[in-house]
Order: sequence, then structure tokens, then C-alpha cells
Amino acid sequence: MDSIDIKREVFACIDRGAGSVVEVVKDIGAHPELGFREFRTSDVVNDFLRTAGYETERGLAVTGIKAKLKKETGSPNIAFLAELDGIPCSGKAVAHYCGHNLQLGVMMAVAQAFKQSGIASLLGGNISFLATPAEEFIELEYRSELRQQGLIRYFGGKQELVRIGAFDDVDAALMVHSQGYTPFPFAGTVSACNGLMADMIRYIGKSAHAAMPDEGINALHAAVLGLNAVNALRETFRDEDRNRVHYIITKGGDAVNSVPADVRLECFVRSSTVKSMLQLLYKTEQAFRAGGEALGAGIDIKRRAGYLPLICNQMINRIFADNARPFIPANNVVTVNFFKASTDMGDISHLIPAIHPFIGGVDGALHAETFRLVDIAAAIFTPAKIVAATFIDLLENDAAKMRSIKENSLPLLAKTEYLELLDSLIT
Repeated sequence: MDSIDIKREVFACIDRGAGSVVEVVKDIGAHPELGFREFRTSDVVNDFLRTAGYETERGLAVTGIKAKLKKETGSPNIAFLAELDGIPCSGKAVAHYCGHNLQLGVMMAVAQAFKQSGIASLLGGNISFLATPAEEFIELEYRSELRQQGLIRYFGGKQELVRIGAFDDVDAALMVHSQGYTPFPFAGTVSACNGLMADMIRYIGKSAHAAMPDEGINALHAAVLGLNAVNALRETFRDEDRNRVHYIITKGGDAVNSVPADVRLECFVRSSTVKSMLQLLYKTEQAFRAGGEALGAGIDIKRRAGYLPLICNQMINRIFADNARPFIPANNVVTVNFFKASTDMGDISHLIPAIHPFIGGVDGALHAETFRLVDIAAAIFTPAKIVAATFIDLLENDAAKMRSIKENSLPLLAKTEYLELLDSLIT
């Protein structure tokens, strides 16, 4: 069989298996779970993969799953990633307002089709399917507890998977992600995105009756001064760094009738390079400290290593885009040079060639209650065919294209350097 025949057979299997995938996607969407808590979701995905004929590794980075198309290791080995977690939004405890359940649907559709088509022996190398936990960088207190218990060392799911060796045999990785406000077939390859660092900040004041504030130290006022100092930095941001700073107050005091003595915030900084991200982090921390010093409040800052900027492999991007064009109108296959959000796929892109394209089929904003599925084919099954065709192109002819990409794509960081960097960014 040539690559055209192989693709036709896999596409037919994707179509035949669509019903079972939709059922699981709807089930996951109805039972969303937060990062490092996705136990039910992990069970559902694992059951699907095992039913499709895969042997699975469970409990990776708490809830992650890994399955290989071929039992032998095989090289090169390309991984397809999909994320297990949801996110809190608009009063709901958690929802899939980022479309991760749709990602999982793409992964399951591709995995099932490659097994059912029986074409594994026609491909060089191997394919790994990785269901990854905790992409959303949230619940830092909870993740700090997991770290103290020795269950995790880092706060992102893919970071943990790197640490425990789940990517040691992986030569390249790809995934897809829903794009807001695109209720039609769409494919957007991405060149880069911002990195992310996080601080957990506590201002420590002195309690007193609110009617006698001179007897206390108001930690909330100290926090407000710190926030204003941070905001004063914004005019110094360079456009090319694409800086972002955003924060929430997670505790503003205990009672309105008492001077607040314990006030807590979480703050994210984002920037386009590791250097500018760290510069922004240090400036922001200095501004927060100034608020405490101004009022005599104590301040405790716990730094959490977030995500590195994403740097996508342009050769794999081109192959993905070429495979999108038979399915999607030409004006809906685009290149997105940069997006300002962050993802732990950025960490993977520093270690191996990786891509993170966006797909359509949904409307509304990501991370908002307006997010909704509109076209299930555009959101799951068209992307599944594009991904499957990309794998076939990379692995046909004894994986000639993938071997060439691997030879011409030097990693930005070795694994040991990467883990040392993460460790240096945690206080």
C-alpha cells in the first residue's frame, strides 16, 4: 500500500469509529475534573484505549496514561498528546471550557483508527498516545500539598511526565487545541507563544479592631499598594516581549470588622522569551515587596516554575498544514505567528520537535461560559484525519521525514538542563 491507500484506510476507520468516540467525549464533558484530580476521566480514556487494543501505562504523573501503537519501542517514536483536565469558570466548580475533552476525542479517534486499520507494520518507528494531566496552571495551594507529599515535584502535567521519563523514548510530539470563535472547519499552525511564571504572595499584617486601625497593620492596604506598584510597571513593558501580568486576591481578610492581617494573592507573569519572562518576574516581585515595606507588613513570596515559551517546529507545521488543505477551505488554513497565552507544551518544545496547532468547530471564548461545541466533525474528526495523515507522512518510507527532522532539530535544552532550570525557579 502506498501512503494514499494507507490514509484512505485510516480515514475510513475514523469514520466508522466516530460513534464510540462521541459517546466518550460527551461523557468526559459531563464529568470534568481539575488537574491532578482527573481520576474518572483517566479511567474512561484508559478503558477506551484498552478496548481499542492497546496496552496502557497508568498513573503517570498521578493520572496520566501512555499507550504505544506497537509493543516494541521503535524509533523514531512520535507522541500525540491530549489533556485530561478542565478549568473553573463563571461560578462552576469545573468545566471543559478549553476543549480538552475534544482533544481527547481526537486522540482516541486516531488511536482507534490506527489499530483497526492494521497498518502499523507499514509505518517506520512508532506512535505513542499520551493523555496528560494538569495543563491548566491553577490550584497552586493544592499542588503545593501534592509536592510536599512527594506525589509531584513540578506543577504542570507535562513537566512531571518529563521528570518521570515518559518522554525519554519520544522523538517528537504534536497535539491540537480548540480555537475560540471558530465554529467552522479551521486549522491554524502556530510558531510560538508566551511562557508563564507564577507567584503565591502572602502579606502579613497585625490584627486590630477596624474602628482602631492605628493599632494594627493592614495587610490588604499593603497588597493594594503592591498591586498599584505592579501596575505602574506596565508602561515599561516592551512590545516585542509581549508581557502580561495578571493576578487574583485569594484571601482579602477574615472579617470586615477587623484589620486584615493575612492577605493572599496569586500572580502570573507571561513573556515571549525565558530571559524577558524572568526579568518581568523579578520586577514584579520587587513591586509587591514595596507594598509591604511601605506599611510595615511582612511579605512571603513563593515562586512556582510555570511554563516555558512555546517554539514550534516549522517542518512539522508545514506537513500538518499540507494535510489540512484537503479537508478545510484554503482561507481557513492559516499561520498564527504568536499567541499570548501559555501551555506546558512549551516545555516539551524545548526538548524535542513539537507543534501545537489550533482547530475549529467551537464558538465563544476559551476559559469562558460562552465556549461551546458547534460542529463535532470540525472539532474532532477532521482534525483526527489531519493528525493521522501527518503521522503517516512522517513515518512512511522508514520514517524518512521524521528522521530528517530529528537530525536537523537540535534541542534547546537537554533533559538534565531543563530539570535544573525548573528547580531553580521554585522557592
